[in-house]
Amino acid sequence: MKKRRFPPGVQPRSIIALERFLPYRAHLLSSKIARPADYTLADGTTIRARDWRVILQLACRGPLTNRELSSMVGLDAANITRVVQNLGELELVTTRPSNTDRRKQIISLTAKGAAAHDAIAPDRLNASETMLACLSPKEREQFFTMLDRLEEHLQNEAADEEWDD
Repeated sequence: MKKRRFPPGVQPRSIIALERFLPYRAHLLSSKIARPADYTLADGTTIRARDWRVILQLACRGPLTNRELSSMVGLDAANITRVVQNLGELELVTTRPSNTDRRKQIISLTAKGAAAHDAIAPDRLNASETMLACLSPKEREQFFTMLDRLEEHLQNEAADEEWDD
């Protein structure tokens, strides 16, 4: 895209090179990777992308708390609560109080939720393979190794910030 002129008197001084700015590139890539945004199951139930991310975590990891889901899915607690409530109304998840801490809810897939996962997963796996097709097997391994390193680094930084409070 061609750069346009600013109005008279407007000139940012510290311009960020977007092609090398990780938050911008990751956001763009994430928005492309997350498509399609909605899935419609055979019974007509619509599963939104954020619903799918919760279903996927529960299918892969088993029952989780809101807090665990929040950190794994990247949504704040209020959004996780709304997603879980919606999935509960669709009978895709169930919640129960924790045995050790009654303030916590344990969220689990129902049989219908597991079936929804199984209906959507092959399409998402295929989409992932299609996205990675431009990389050789060695490049794929390097790519995921770099993602792991970056994620670990960011997690360690977040843990360090918690100690700064």
